[in-house]
Amino acid sequence: MEGYAEVRRFSEVRYDPLTGHTSRILDFPVRELKRPDLTGLIESSRPLCPFCPEVVEKVTPKFHPDLASSGRYARGEALCVPNAFPYDENGAVTVMSHRHFVGLDEFTPAMMADAFACCIDYLEDVRSKQPDMVYQSLNWNYMPQAGGSIVHPHLQIAASSTATNYYSAAIPALSRYHSDSGEDFWPDLVEEERRRGERLIASSRLLSWVVAFAPMGIFDVVGILHGAQAPGDLRGELLQDMVTGVLKVLRYIDSLNMASLNMSVYFHLDDDLFTPHLRICPRVNIPPFETSQINYMGMLHNETLTIMKPEDICTGIRQLW
Repeated sequence: MEGYAEVRRFSEVRYDPLTGHTSRILDFPVRELKRPDLTGLIESSRPLCPFCPEVVEKVTPKFHPDLASSGRYARGEALCVPNAFPYDENGAVTVMSHRHFVGLDEFTPAMMADAFACCIDYLEDVRSKQPDMVYQSLNWNYMPQAGGSIVHPHLQIAASSTATNYYSAAIPALSRYHSDSGEDFWPDLVEEERRRGERLIASSRLLSWVVAFAPMGIFDVVGILHGAQAPGDLRGELLQDMVTGVLKVLRYIDSLNMASLNMSVYFHLDDDLFTPHLRICPRVNIPPFETSQINYMGMLHNETLTIMKPEDICTGIRQLW
Protein backbone atom coordinates (compact mmCIF):
# COMPACT_ATOMS: atom_id res chain seq x y z
CA MET A 1 0.00 0.00 0.00
CA GLU A 2 3.03 2.26 0.19
CA GLY A 3 4.75 1.30 -3.04
CA TYR A 4 6.09 -1.92 -1.53
CA ALA A 5 8.13 -0.03 1.04
CA GLU A 6 9.61 -2.32 3.67
CA VAL A 7 7.47 -2.61 6.82
CA ARG A 8 8.36 -4.22 10.13
CA ARG A 9 5.86 -5.79 12.51
CA PHE A 10 6.73 -6.91 16.02
CA SER A 11 4.90 -9.56 17.99
CA GLU A 12 5.87 -10.49 21.52
CA VAL A 13 5.78 -14.00 22.98
CA ARG A 14 5.23 -14.01 26.74
CA TYR A 15 5.46 -16.91 29.15
CA ASP A 16 3.18 -17.18 32.15
CA PRO A 17 5.48 -16.95 35.20
CA LEU A 18 3.77 -19.92 36.88
CA THR A 19 2.86 -22.44 34.19
CA GLY A 20 4.89 -21.27 31.18
CA HIS A 21 1.75 -21.01 29.03
CA THR A 22 2.55 -18.71 26.13
CA SER A 23 0.60 -15.68 24.96
CA ARG A 24 1.32 -13.54 21.92
CA ILE A 25 0.92 -9.75 21.95
CA LEU A 26 0.34 -8.79 18.33
CA ASP A 27 1.25 -5.57 16.54
CA PHE A 28 -2.24 -5.02 15.20
CA PRO A 29 -4.14 -1.74 14.90
CA VAL A 30 -6.74 -1.62 17.66
CA ARG A 31 -10.01 -0.30 16.28
CA GLU A 32 -12.43 1.28 18.68
CA LEU A 33 -15.25 -1.15 19.35
CA LYS A 34 -18.81 -0.07 18.66
CA ARG A 35 -21.26 -0.78 21.45
CA PRO A 36 -23.44 -3.66 20.25
CA ASP A 37 -27.20 -3.30 20.09
CA LEU A 38 -28.48 -6.17 22.25
CA THR A 39 -32.16 -5.22 22.14
CA GLY A 40 -33.20 -7.91 19.68
CA LEU A 41 -31.29 -10.65 21.49
CA ILE A 42 -32.69 -9.68 24.87
CA GLU A 43 -36.30 -9.51 23.72
CA SER A 44 -36.21 -12.67 21.60
CA SER A 45 -34.72 -14.67 24.49
CA ARG A 46 -37.24 -13.49 27.08
CA PRO A 47 -40.22 -15.79 26.20
CA LEU A 48 -38.05 -18.95 26.42
CA CYS A 49 -36.13 -18.03 29.59
CA PRO A 50 -36.26 -20.66 32.38
CA PHE A 51 -34.70 -18.27 34.94
CA CYS A 52 -37.27 -15.49 35.01
CA PRO A 53 -39.06 -15.33 38.39
CA GLU A 54 -42.51 -16.29 37.13
CA VAL A 55 -41.29 -19.73 35.94
CA VAL A 56 -37.93 -20.52 37.58
CA GLU A 57 -39.27 -22.61 40.45
CA LYS A 58 -41.63 -24.49 38.13
CA VAL A 59 -39.13 -25.52 35.47
CA THR A 60 -35.79 -25.95 37.26
CA PRO A 61 -34.85 -29.19 39.06
CA LYS A 62 -33.97 -29.75 42.72
CA PHE A 63 -30.89 -31.34 44.24
CA HIS A 64 -31.13 -35.00 45.22
CA PRO A 65 -31.19 -35.45 49.03
CA ASP A 66 -28.26 -37.91 48.85
CA LEU A 67 -26.09 -35.15 47.37
CA ALA A 68 -27.27 -31.96 49.07
CA SER A 69 -29.09 -30.88 52.24
CA SER A 70 -31.42 -28.54 50.39
CA GLY A 71 -33.45 -28.85 47.21
CA ARG A 72 -32.38 -25.33 46.26
CA TYR A 73 -30.36 -22.51 47.87
CA ALA A 74 -31.47 -18.88 48.02
CA ARG A 75 -29.92 -15.54 49.01
CA GLY A 76 -31.83 -12.34 48.22
CA GLU A 77 -32.79 -12.61 44.56
CA ALA A 78 -30.16 -15.31 43.94
CA LEU A 79 -31.33 -18.90 43.51
CA CYS A 80 -29.02 -21.93 43.16
CA VAL A 81 -30.43 -24.99 41.37
CA PRO A 82 -28.94 -28.08 39.70
CA ASN A 83 -27.48 -27.62 36.25
CA ALA A 84 -29.75 -29.63 33.96
CA PHE A 85 -26.73 -30.22 31.66
CA PRO A 86 -23.73 -30.40 34.05
CA TYR A 87 -20.12 -30.24 32.92
CA ASP A 88 -18.82 -32.14 35.94
CA GLU A 89 -19.66 -34.56 38.76
CA ASN A 90 -21.45 -31.80 40.63
CA GLY A 91 -22.85 -28.94 38.59
CA ALA A 92 -25.16 -26.15 39.66
CA VAL A 93 -26.43 -22.84 38.34
CA THR A 94 -27.06 -19.70 40.41
CA VAL A 95 -29.57 -17.29 38.90
CA MET A 96 -28.22 -13.87 39.90
CA SER A 97 -31.26 -11.61 39.62
CA HIS A 98 -34.98 -11.48 38.93
CA ARG A 99 -34.16 -9.25 35.94
CA HIS A 100 -33.88 -11.03 32.60
CA PHE A 101 -31.00 -8.82 31.47
CA VAL A 102 -28.49 -6.88 33.57
CA GLY A 103 -25.91 -4.73 31.79
CA LEU A 104 -22.29 -4.76 32.92
CA ASP A 105 -22.73 -1.32 34.47
CA GLU A 106 -25.96 -2.33 36.26
CA PHE A 107 -24.80 -5.10 38.60
CA THR A 108 -25.01 -3.98 42.24
CA PRO A 109 -22.91 -5.01 45.24
CA ALA A 110 -25.91 -6.72 46.85
CA MET A 111 -26.78 -8.62 43.67
CA MET A 112 -23.22 -9.87 43.24
CA ALA A 113 -22.65 -10.69 46.93
CA ASP A 114 -25.89 -12.68 47.19
CA ALA A 115 -25.04 -14.65 44.04
CA PHE A 116 -21.55 -15.55 45.30
CA ALA A 117 -22.87 -16.41 48.77
CA CYS A 118 -25.52 -18.67 47.26
CA CYS A 119 -22.83 -20.56 45.32
CA ILE A 120 -20.72 -20.88 48.46
CA ASP A 121 -23.64 -22.33 50.46
CA TYR A 122 -23.96 -25.06 47.84
CA LEU A 123 -20.21 -25.80 47.66
CA GLU A 124 -19.92 -26.06 51.44
CA ASP A 125 -22.75 -28.57 51.43
CA VAL A 126 -21.07 -30.58 48.67
CA ARG A 127 -17.83 -30.65 50.65
CA SER A 128 -19.56 -31.95 53.78
CA LYS A 129 -21.16 -34.84 51.86
CA GLN A 130 -18.46 -35.52 49.24
CA PRO A 131 -15.01 -34.73 50.69
CA ASP A 132 -13.20 -35.95 47.55
CA MET A 133 -14.67 -33.08 45.49
CA VAL A 134 -11.55 -30.95 45.95
CA TYR A 135 -11.61 -29.06 42.62
CA GLN A 136 -14.26 -26.39 43.11
CA SER A 137 -14.96 -23.30 41.06
CA LEU A 138 -17.45 -20.52 40.43
CA ASN A 139 -17.76 -19.64 36.75
CA TRP A 140 -19.50 -17.10 34.55
CA ASN A 141 -20.30 -17.07 30.84
CA TYR A 142 -21.83 -13.61 30.46
CA MET A 143 -23.83 -13.44 27.22
CA PRO A 144 -23.74 -15.78 24.18
CA GLN A 145 -20.45 -14.38 22.86
CA ALA A 146 -18.79 -15.91 25.94
CA GLY A 147 -20.64 -19.22 25.66
CA GLY A 148 -23.68 -18.25 27.74
CA SER A 149 -26.65 -20.19 26.35
CA ILE A 150 -29.14 -18.16 28.44
CA VAL A 151 -29.16 -14.34 28.51
CA HIS A 152 -30.57 -14.15 32.06
CA PRO A 153 -27.46 -13.61 34.27
CA HIS A 154 -26.33 -16.77 36.01
CA LEU A 155 -23.19 -18.33 37.48
CA GLN A 156 -22.12 -21.93 37.00
CA ILE A 157 -20.68 -23.91 39.90
CA ALA A 158 -18.54 -27.05 39.59
CA ALA A 159 -17.20 -29.45 42.21
CA SER A 160 -15.19 -32.43 41.04
CA SER A 161 -12.63 -35.05 41.97
CA THR A 162 -11.08 -34.57 38.51
CA ALA A 163 -8.81 -31.63 37.66
CA THR A 164 -9.35 -29.45 34.62
CA ASN A 165 -6.31 -28.62 32.49
CA TYR A 166 -5.96 -25.33 34.37
CA TYR A 167 -5.51 -27.13 37.69
CA SER A 168 -3.29 -29.79 36.10
CA ALA A 169 -0.88 -27.08 34.96
CA ALA A 170 -1.03 -24.82 38.03
CA ILE A 171 -0.81 -27.32 40.90
CA PRO A 172 2.52 -29.01 39.98
CA ALA A 173 3.94 -25.63 38.97
CA LEU A 174 3.13 -24.22 42.43
CA SER A 175 4.83 -27.21 44.02
CA ARG A 176 7.94 -26.80 41.83
CA TYR A 177 8.15 -23.11 42.65
CA HIS A 178 7.94 -23.81 46.38
CA SER A 179 10.54 -26.58 46.12
CA ASP A 180 12.96 -24.39 44.13
CA SER A 181 12.56 -21.16 46.08
CA GLY A 182 11.23 -22.15 49.49
CA GLU A 183 8.52 -19.50 49.00
CA ASP A 184 4.88 -19.33 47.91
CA PHE A 185 4.29 -18.20 44.34
CA TRP A 186 1.32 -15.84 44.77
CA PRO A 187 2.79 -13.47 47.40
CA ASP A 188 6.02 -13.42 45.40
CA LEU A 189 4.10 -12.54 42.24
CA VAL A 190 2.38 -9.62 43.96
CA GLU A 191 5.68 -8.31 45.32
CA GLU A 192 7.36 -8.59 41.92
CA GLU A 193 4.47 -6.77 40.23
CA ARG A 194 4.65 -4.10 42.95
CA ARG A 195 8.37 -3.67 42.29
CA ARG A 196 7.89 -3.38 38.52
CA GLY A 197 4.87 -1.08 38.81
CA GLU A 198 3.46 -2.07 35.39
CA ARG A 199 0.55 -4.45 36.04
CA LEU A 200 -0.41 -4.22 39.73
CA ILE A 201 -3.80 -2.54 40.00
CA ALA A 202 -4.25 -2.61 43.79
CA SER A 203 -3.29 -4.73 46.78
CA SER A 204 -4.47 -5.14 50.37
CA ARG A 205 -4.12 -7.61 53.22
CA LEU A 206 -6.99 -9.72 51.86
CA LEU A 207 -6.92 -9.28 48.10
CA SER A 208 -4.60 -8.23 45.26
CA TRP A 209 -5.52 -7.33 41.69
CA VAL A 210 -3.10 -7.63 38.77
CA VAL A 211 -3.34 -7.67 35.00
CA ALA A 212 -1.81 -10.94 33.83
CA PHE A 213 1.61 -10.62 32.16
CA ALA A 214 0.71 -13.44 29.73
CA PRO A 215 -3.08 -13.10 29.37
CA MET A 216 -5.46 -15.99 28.77
CA GLY A 217 -7.72 -13.76 26.66
CA ILE A 218 -7.87 -10.34 25.00
CA PHE A 219 -6.88 -9.21 28.49
CA ASP A 220 -6.91 -11.00 31.80
CA VAL A 221 -7.51 -9.49 35.25
CA VAL A 222 -6.46 -11.70 38.16
CA GLY A 223 -7.75 -11.32 41.73
CA ILE A 224 -5.67 -13.15 44.37
CA LEU A 225 -7.64 -14.02 47.53
CA HIS A 226 -4.96 -13.94 50.23
CA GLY A 227 -7.58 -14.30 52.95
CA ALA A 228 -9.13 -17.58 51.74
CA GLN A 229 -8.39 -21.26 51.40
CA ALA A 230 -11.84 -22.73 50.71
CA PRO A 231 -15.15 -21.34 49.42
CA GLY A 232 -16.46 -21.01 52.98
CA ASP A 233 -13.74 -18.41 53.70
CA LEU A 234 -15.22 -16.09 51.08
CA ARG A 235 -17.45 -14.15 53.46
CA GLY A 236 -17.58 -10.84 55.29
CA GLU A 237 -14.93 -8.27 54.42
CA LEU A 238 -13.18 -10.51 51.88
CA LEU A 239 -16.42 -11.15 49.98
CA GLN A 240 -17.25 -7.44 49.94
CA ASP A 241 -13.75 -6.55 48.73
CA MET A 242 -13.98 -9.14 45.96
CA VAL A 243 -17.41 -7.92 44.89
CA THR A 244 -16.17 -4.32 44.82
CA GLY A 245 -13.22 -5.28 42.63
CA VAL A 246 -15.26 -7.43 40.25
CA LEU A 247 -17.73 -4.57 39.75
CA LYS A 248 -14.88 -2.18 38.92
CA VAL A 249 -13.54 -4.62 36.32
CA LEU A 250 -17.03 -5.00 34.82
CA ARG A 251 -17.35 -1.23 34.54
CA TYR A 252 -13.97 -0.96 32.86
CA ILE A 253 -14.94 -3.66 30.35
CA ASP A 254 -18.19 -1.80 29.70
CA SER A 255 -16.27 1.47 29.19
CA LEU A 256 -14.47 -0.22 26.25
CA ASN A 257 -17.85 -1.06 24.66
CA MET A 258 -17.23 -4.75 25.31
CA ALA A 259 -20.39 -6.63 26.26
CA SER A 260 -19.32 -10.15 27.18
CA LEU A 261 -16.89 -11.94 29.49
CA ASN A 262 -15.76 -15.16 31.11
CA MET A 263 -14.87 -15.40 34.79
CA SER A 264 -13.67 -18.24 37.00
CA VAL A 265 -12.92 -18.38 40.73
CA TYR A 266 -10.67 -21.36 41.48
CA PHE A 267 -10.38 -23.36 44.71
CA HIS A 268 -8.28 -26.46 45.40
CA LEU A 269 -9.24 -27.77 48.80
CA ASP A 270 -6.68 -29.02 51.34
CA ASP A 271 -3.75 -27.55 49.38
CA ASP A 272 -1.89 -24.80 51.25
CA LEU A 273 0.12 -23.81 48.17
CA PHE A 274 -2.99 -23.14 46.06
CA THR A 275 -4.23 -19.66 46.91
CA PRO A 276 -7.79 -19.20 45.64
CA HIS A 277 -7.92 -16.68 42.83
CA LEU A 278 -10.17 -15.45 40.05
CA ARG A 279 -9.64 -14.48 36.44
CA ILE A 280 -11.84 -12.23 34.29
CA CYS A 281 -11.40 -12.13 30.51
CA PRO A 282 -13.68 -10.09 28.25
CA ARG A 283 -14.81 -11.61 24.98
CA VAL A 284 -14.87 -9.60 21.77
CA ASN A 285 -15.27 -10.00 18.05
CA ILE A 286 -12.69 -8.08 16.04
CA PRO A 287 -14.07 -5.42 13.65
CA PRO A 288 -14.85 -4.80 10.87
CA PHE A 289 -16.13 -8.34 10.12
CA GLU A 290 -16.86 -9.43 13.70
CA THR A 291 -14.04 -11.98 13.51
CA SER A 292 -13.77 -14.39 16.43
CA GLN A 293 -10.81 -13.73 18.70
CA ILE A 294 -10.25 -17.50 18.86
CA ASN A 295 -8.67 -18.84 15.68
CA TYR A 296 -6.48 -21.85 14.93
CA MET A 297 -3.81 -20.59 17.35
CA GLY A 298 -6.20 -20.76 20.28
CA MET A 299 -8.32 -23.70 19.20
CA LEU A 300 -5.64 -26.09 17.93
CA HIS A 301 -2.34 -24.75 19.30
CA ASN A 302 -3.61 -23.69 22.74
CA GLU A 303 -1.92 -20.33 22.17
CA THR A 304 -3.50 -17.08 23.33
CA LEU A 305 -3.49 -14.07 21.00
CA THR A 306 -4.24 -10.49 21.97
CA ILE A 307 -3.90 -7.07 20.37
CA MET A 308 -4.03 -5.22 23.73
CA LYS A 309 -0.93 -4.79 25.90
CA PRO A 310 -1.52 -5.79 29.54
CA GLU A 311 0.37 -2.70 30.72
CA ASP A 312 -2.04 -0.43 28.83
CA ILE A 313 -5.00 -2.26 30.33
CA CYS A 314 -3.61 -1.78 33.82
CA THR A 315 -3.23 1.96 33.24
CA GLY A 316 -6.85 2.16 32.12
CA ILE A 317 -8.22 0.18 35.06
CA ARG A 318 -6.19 2.16 37.59
CA GLN A 319 -7.78 5.38 36.33
CA LEU A 320 -11.24 4.23 37.45
CA TRP A 321 -10.17 2.06 40.40
